[in-house]
Amino acid sequence: MSKIAVIIDSSSAMPLAIRNRYHIFQVNDPIIFGDEVYKETVDIHSLGELVKMMQEKKQLASTSQPAPGDWEEALNLAKASGYNQAILITLSSGISGTYQTANAIAQSYDGMDEVRAWDSKIAVMGAGVQAILAAAMAEKNRSLDEIITSLEQLRSTIDVRFVVNDISHLQRTGRLSRGQALIGGLLNIKPILSIDVQDEGKIGAVGKARKMSGALKEIKEPLRQSLAEADYPVRAYVIDGNNTKLGDKWLKDLQSEYPTVKFERGVIGAFIGVHTGDGAMGVIWARDWEDLI
Repeated sequence: MSKIAVIIDSSSAMPLAIRNRYHIFQVNDPIIFGDEVYKETVDIHSLGELVKMMQEKKQLASTSQPAPGDWEEALNLAKASGYNQAILITLSSGISGTYQTANAIAQSYDGMDEVRAWDSKIAVMGAGVQAILAAAMAEKNRSLDEIITSLEQLRSTIDVRFVVNDISHLQRTGRLSRGQALIGGLLNIKPILSIDVQDEGKIGAVGKARKMSGALKEIKEPLRQSLAEADYPVRAYVIDGNNTKLGDKWLKDLQSEYPTVKFERGVIGAFIGVHTGDGAMGVIWARDWEDLI
């Protein structure tokens, strides 16, 4: 019988308890300060820790993708743990070259019967929830083909809106692909951003607000439209970047307004935080993964 390993990169910011529950392996993304390379969740554990390091070093961080050997090491560990197939789930290919590298490794690795790479087209728990679905299906002895089919169904329903305090980080790291004119030249605004999950998985500006409270109001509108059109149960994640108090407040507000949605909390980790900056907030929603097992 096939035993399928699920391997993610750390940009999903998946809590360790969930990774352990579903036996998900992880490759840790590099965060770079000059010539110094740190690994997310190993050397830098949170966005708050990253912000402190940048203040102390008086230097902004950058990122890179995991090396091919990191994926091979994770596959070797999975093989040693008794797995003979694997699926590598990465952050969006529109944000990073991680998927392309993982896909090359998946095609060349000969230590297992079959390895496939999956482009989540998103990041943080938008990618994490896809890994959870894959791992839950693997527990039920579903095939790789069946898992891929369900991942396609889940990804086709994913949408996201998020807001950053300072757009310059996304501009500096080259991750803002569209909508520059929407935010260019304006001071004291909160850019509303999205990721085109159903296309290239790139980040673009789709709106703006003066305050975080206004940003939540702007985010509610596409969520409301999605819920009106959905003929399936919806699960959503309220994501905060080093702003737990506001994240909890948004969660309470959304739970009250949309009682049929299963809301959970998530965070923006250090790796993605390099690009979003401190204090970013977001909401990710999709078909409830449990409905697809």
